[in-house]
Amino acid sequence: MASRAESCCAGSPLMCGLFAQWSAGAVEAGPVLAVLRSRGPDDQGQWVQPVAGGMLQLLHSRLAIQDLSPAGHQPMQSADQRFTLVFNGEIYNAPDLRDQLACQGVRFASHSDTEVLLAGFARWGLELFPRLNGIFALAIWDASRQELTLARDRFGVKPLLWWRGPEGWALASELSVLRAAGLPPRPRLDRLALEQFWQWGAVQAPHTLVAGVQAVPPGHWARWRAGAPSDNWQLQAYVSWPSDLYTPADLSYGEAVAAVEAGLEQAVNRQMLADVPVGAFLSGGLDSAALVALMMGQAPSPVRTFSLGFAADDLSRGVVDERSLAATTARHLGTEHQEVVLSRAEVLAGIDSFCDAIDQPSVDGLNTFLVAGAARAQGLTVAVSGLGGDELFAGYPVFERAWRHHTAAGVGAGLMARLPWRLLQRLGWEHRRFARGSVVALAAHRRLHPGAVPSVAGTLLPQEAALDPVAQISRLELRGYMVNTLLRDTDAVTMHHGLELRVPFLDNDLVELMLRLPSAYKLRPGSSKPLLWDAMAKRLPAELGQVPKRGFELPLARWLMDLDPPSLPPDVLGAPWPDRIRAARRRYQRKAHRYHGWWQWQVLARWLAAWPALLADPWIASAES
Repeated sequence: MASRAESCCAGSPLMCGLFAQWSAGAVEAGPVLAVLRSRGPDDQGQWVQPVAGGMLQLLHSRLAIQDLSPAGHQPMQSADQRFTLVFNGEIYNAPDLRDQLACQGVRFASHSDTEVLLAGFARWGLELFPRLNGIFALAIWDASRQELTLARDRFGVKPLLWWRGPEGWALASELSVLRAAGLPPRPRLDRLALEQFWQWGAVQAPHTLVAGVQAVPPGHWARWRAGAPSDNWQLQAYVSWPSDLYTPADLSYGEAVAAVEAGLEQAVNRQMLADVPVGAFLSGGLDSAALVALMMGQAPSPVRTFSLGFAADDLSRGVVDERSLAATTARHLGTEHQEVVLSRAEVLAGIDSFCDAIDQPSVDGLNTFLVAGAARAQGLTVAVSGLGGDELFAGYPVFERAWRHHTAAGVGAGLMARLPWRLLQRLGWEHRRFARGSVVALAAHRRLHPGAVPSVAGTLLPQEAALDPVAQISRLELRGYMVNTLLRDTDAVTMHHGLELRVPFLDNDLVELMLRLPSAYKLRPGSSKPLLWDAMAKRLPAELGQVPKRGFELPLARWLMDLDPPSLPPDVLGAPWPDRIRAARRRYQRKAHRYHGWWQWQVLARWLAAWPALLADPWIASAES
């Protein structure tokens, strides 16, 4: 049978998603493409070919951001048909890579970064991946070598899940895509993942709530050779961090300020690359304001900005609203600004849609879901976010507290391995907004207990053990809360609306610069993120320099307690659960605890309603009711 590729145009421009699968027979493409369409395709494609006694299938949905023509269609094949690629994301240094390849005689038929990836892999093979500066998840079939290679960006901005079993394997952008494909064939709950969700409000990578389905680690490639067992993959990290990343840069403070400004400007310049307008989420904080200021210096017309706020009756009851400060920043910079004003009724009415959008249960992401929906409704398809600023510039309160204890007590290397639980509480590790997922997210499998945090330093790389606590926390945040919660949730809820979200603070070069800078430059008594402020102050309103760090939170504590248990799917409430979960359910039904558990039940129950097969798991069914 010859290979075949098919294309179908979607009705309205909506975001990229992929699916790859090998088994004895290709799964039906229709249901899978229908789910991928929810990520917002301008176009969909299918490629199927017999391989090693089975069928290899690649499916793709596309949002056209660069090269809006049909030339960017995926799956994309090389001219000689040796390589076939599906790709989700954006490659910000694609113009530089294109120039390098053109100098080597490569000719291009389109302006898409997808074609650059295809040509780059044909020329450089696995050495392509360390060269990439961008956000991506991809799969490439090499017909000559009969190998499929997958890869994911170094910070895990773009999701990539895989299932490997005796019947075959599959890759997908979302769990819901695998569910549409009927994979795994006999789904079961991952018990550890469920425990993680109850402990931290989010499942910790590489786990998912579906046993046997895992997240491909960020910064890795994996390869499967036709004829090998379907669960036999070679997995390897492609990111090789420079050795001087663990030694503070020899820069004066003034030189560091100049380097940060230049690095930010370069990152924003790269991520403004698009053939459609790029907007931004503008809060009352420094991170988003800094990015918008730089965007305004490069955009041909005023940048469209969006901020989230609450109705007047909620403000009168003490809810924090940052619209005023965001509006001040917007006026100062001259953006085309829009406020998204939400009432309690609107938020509660959107919970079902939010739970449909979130790919795995999480207590975060609702605010991003709401503002992303408003931005997309106004026609925006690409937006910039300040995610990563707190992790790199020591913006969370835990950084200042850790530094204060470090300098006052002279705590040396290995701090993270020896902190008693009570000190962690003083540092703020239990704060739901600022610290969830730092040490605890990376060490959840160690079953943290009230006495101590055992072997937390084991989650650090060997060369990180001697770093000061601020440097250690920064790295742990980037690998923990950032990947396990912030990036995963943000991608899911923005993609649901057909909106691509870009994160300039996670530019490769900027991250490496920030990790090299001395921690002392990032902290100053009474000032939040002084290094970032000093780099950007001349472009921003003075009021921003006086605002303490505070996370944006919906007033869920009050709103959610008005929701009754009957609002949850009855099959979920009636299911028998093991002791720990059953006890949490009883507290939920009595409203006898803080709203975090209440919100967890709302999210988990609605999510499970879409996975009825998981409720039939013998582990649940055998529990006493």
